[in-house]
Amino acid sequence: MVMVIALFTIYQSVAQQKEAFVTPGLLKANLSFNQSFMVFQKSNNVYLGGNLEYFTSRNLSFRGDCLWYLDTRQKDPVLKRNAVVLFGALLHLPNGKSDFFAGVQPGISFSQPQPSAVYDHSYPTRMMPAFGITAGYSLYFSRFCNFNIGINYLVSRYRGAETGSIKLDEFMITGGLGFHIVTKKQKPEK
Repeated sequence: MVMVIALFTIYQSVAQQKEAFVTPGLLKANLSFNQSFMVFQKSNNVYLGGNLEYFTSRNLSFRGDCLWYLDTRQKDPVLKRNAVVLFGALLHLPNGKSDFFAGVQPGISFSQPQPSAVYDHSYPTRMMPAFGITAGYSLYFSRFCNFNIGINYLVSRYRGAETGSIKLDEFMITGGLGFHIVTKKQKPEK
């Protein structure tokens, strides 16, 4: 509830300005905390996330994401280690200081399950393919800063376990602060 009130307040304070922030040549870097909910396991994990994004046009950008597993909220964790690197294209619907976006990002994960009652064998860290679907919203509240929230669905499997593949799919909710600069001079509109 506090988050909704804060977003509404920030949006109202900048709503009077019609300056377009999303332009070709915009370079963004974001840092966020991600709360995840594993789809096939009973585990809620916390990740530190970061991304770097470059806009080739007003409605298209390319973004690379890195996610680093910090901890779980359960006493019996499913993961011992997990790091994910994703890269892909995002489509944008910018409107003044607001920007809604969605896209797909293939990538890789470096995963290692935690030995437990289910997986009593110690497994090595392995590089596996991953795939992410993302959607979100950015609010450009100043010349160099933005606030972002989003949802991600991350598909990944740990292959090579004695019981077969271990499904590590996660639904993530993310939010954080970002910084941006325009790297190209814009041509004046006629």
